[in-house]
Amino acid sequence: MIIKKLDLYMIRLFIPPFLIIYSTIFIIFMIQFFWSQIDELTGKNISIFIILKFILYFGISILPLVTPIAILLTSIIIFGNFSENQELIAVKSSGISLFRVMIPILGITIILSIVLYLFSDFIIPKAKIKAKKLGYQISLTSPSLKLKEGVFVNLFPNFFIKIDRKSSNSNYLHDIFIFFYGNNSLINTIISKKGVLIPNQKDEYFQLKLMNGVLYSENFNESKKEQYSYKIVEFDTLIKNFKIPSESKIKNLNDYDFYQTLNTKNIIKKINFLKKKDYINIYENKIYLFKLQLELQKKFTFPVTCIIMFLTGAPLGAIIRKGGIGYPTMIALIIFIIYYTLLTITQNKVEKAEICPWVGAWIPNFIFFPVSIWMTYKTVMDDFYI
Repeated sequence: MIIKKLDLYMIRLFIPPFLIIYSTIFIIFMIQFFWSQIDELTGKNISIFIILKFILYFGISILPLVTPIAILLTSIIIFGNFSENQELIAVKSSGISLFRVMIPILGITIILSIVLYLFSDFIIPKAKIKAKKLGYQISLTSPSLKLKEGVFVNLFPNFFIKIDRKSSNSNYLHDIFIFFYGNNSLINTIISKKGVLIPNQKDEYFQLKLMNGVLYSENFNESKKEQYSYKIVEFDTLIKNFKIPSESKIKNLNDYDFYQTLNTKNIIKKINFLKKKDYINIYENKIYLFKLQLELQKKFTFPVTCIIMFLTGAPLGAIIRKGGIGYPTMIALIIFIIYYTLLTITQNKVEKAEICPWVGAWIPNFIFFPVSIWMTYKTVMDDFYI
């Protein structure tokens, strides 16, 4: 009877702070995203409804990251208060161990982990598909949103552009380098000092007005097969119209980043397809295969991370014997920054095909899991208090 009351008490103690902390962290992430994108999304003739939908889809995609942080911080706060108020000592004096106190919240954490996996497998891929479609709509309104200074950007299939600088109105471009494929897959290159990008949403075209530059183009002489010529044209002003491909065409041709919109079943199918076709000998296809395998592993790593963060936070709260928000928040941030830094480094190495995907995905958990088990054991055995 006492055990059941204790279990219910711990559950009631955990759920309200967890919901508050979860909501707070989620809102902080959303505000950070909004402020980082506000210059790009506003003043570009983009509907406020489209902006809100874009933010919503981003919010859905970050839930796997928010959940472990919320569990870690809540665990430290709850068990910190529990220990600071001498309740933990009272429970132990009645013969109940710390691990037994942790079991009801551990059960909730396991349920949350399962829900997070299902959410990552069914909801997030759909949200990313919708975000991709929304990105297509935004690209019709303002293609310049995808441009990054000093970097080649595959703005649309068969169209690559690099700019050195965008003006405050990002449709005005400086020091432009473009190459695109024309008829018969012939390469055209344009170098220009300045340019203006003019979208045309109705006709699904965008127009580039370029000033002070050179056009290099290949030409194929149909009367004399396999005979090519090369043309160089200097211009003061050049106006070029480019058709924006249909949404379905973009989806098919940009399949290299479409792995994020797949569920577990479809990722496994694509991995097996690539292995059977022996595409992994080609470096680019090997990278694609590694990204697929990494995405597959990530669907399982974050749910497991939730359990690890609880097993780290609960004994840590009992050790520090400090409740409230400030001190536990600082500790939780340090722990998660270390975890996320390890995760980012290893994932970057996977995407460069430098280490195996499963190793890159699981290294942070491999490091934190034994630490969490050790801390739980030492706390249960009261070794930290001797």
